[in-house]
Amino acid sequence: MNKLSMKFKTLNLLATLCASTLAYGNPIPTINGGKPNPTGIIDLPGAVSAQTPIGGIGDHPWQNPNVDALRIRMGWVDIETADGVFNWVQLDECIANAATVRKFIGLSLVSGLAAPPWLMGGVTFADGSTTVNSATLTSPTANFVTADVGRVIVCSNFPPGATIRSRTTSTSVVLSASANKTKTGNVTFSILARNPGGAQFRNLTPPSMGVMPVPWDPIFKAQWKAFIVALAARYDHSPQLGYLSMTGFCQGGEAYLAGVQADIDFFNASAIAAGYNGTPELPAGLVAWEAVVKEMVDQYMISFPNTPLFITAARPYPDLLTPSLQGGTTAMNDIFAWGVANHPGRFGIMNAQLHVTSTLGYFLNAAIYANHLTEPVGIQFLCNSGPDNIARLCNAPPYGDGPLLRPYNAMNASFTAGVSFGCNFIEVYEYDVTNPAYQTMLAIQRAALQRN
Repeated sequence: MNKLSMKFKTLNLLATLCASTLAYGNPIPTINGGKPNPTGIIDLPGAVSAQTPIGGIGDHPWQNPNVDALRIRMGWVDIETADGVFNWVQLDECIANAATVRKFIGLSLVSGLAAPPWLMGGVTFADGSTTVNSATLTSPTANFVTADVGRVIVCSNFPPGATIRSRTTSTSVVLSASANKTKTGNVTFSILARNPGGAQFRNLTPPSMGVMPVPWDPIFKAQWKAFIVALAARYDHSPQLGYLSMTGFCQGGEAYLAGVQADIDFFNASAIAAGYNGTPELPAGLVAWEAVVKEMVDQYMISFPNTPLFITAARPYPDLLTPSLQGGTTAMNDIFAWGVANHPGRFGIMNAQLHVTSTLGYFLNAAIYANHLTEPVGIQFLCNSGPDNIARLCNAPPYGDGPLLRPYNAMNASFTAGVSFGCNFIEVYEYDVTNPAYQTMLAIQRAALQRN
């Protein structure tokens, strides 16, 4: 898509936003002219997609009196299946369930690691064949060429980030990783960077982390803004869309950009090539990141005037890799200050790391507490309290020096910490929300959250 086409696409979607008569009715009247800020216990089920739809009312704790909402996680690829072609079915099902029980959903849509292949110049085929533990991919129509060697393959039958290592014939290639299942003749796969003019992307380190577009790439920015406009045109007036987590500048739902030195070096070099310059406090990649965060947040605020909006905060770069200071804390704090100043009362702040030893000494918790009287704030549990995660939730060995608590006590202590930070809501994994032994605790902590 050329720049002129992208411009007209965005303008058309903006016109749709202004003119559409939506099925979900008028905005909820409040003092601020929008929806009330979310409060209480939010259930956190698995990600939703066409392959894993939300199901019916009985498939999740929609009717649990201690649950105020469900947090729905989806990927851009699940909705915009082709450029300008939208599949709203799974999200509409979530909205319908919420309406049935008179509750709401929180929503996060991953723009980075769940970006659609077409955005990155991907060409898609649906006639592949794979064999478990074999790196060979065959397709009668792909017409593999020498130039495909090194290109990324996006296919659910192979690990993320797999690339074409060699071409055997026009119908067969060998990948850098083996297939995880056997399927003949109907495997869907995409070859990235086959079409010219796609968004720049990074195959992260290690490749199993996946592939994401460069956030400051102009094609990515135009397409993601257009998607925000389309999403808002359909759901901003819906009473069932209770809040939205903003993305468009990160790998997943949190604000992470890069976690290892090779990726940091790539993003810094990409930012310099795009005209961004480092400062004494920040490398070029984080200067570019801050600029994109501001641009995307502004777009969300314009497009969703009625819906509470949150940034799920994290260090975009870690602080302790070499060179000694990468600036992640500085960049995130810059965004907090900018967001509160430029969008007062609407710049929601949350993080996804609540656990037993969470304190105000951690800068993200401190930001929540510092702004809880004026901005919407919330937090998500780091993990559930199951046998494989309880040590992590307690920050006990091998994760830290904390004592290993009983799961009930670990959950209760974590809840109490989140309430003390001033949080209005806490997102809790469904494993714990549905635990019969936790229901009294959930009721007590829910009431405490609603008093904040």
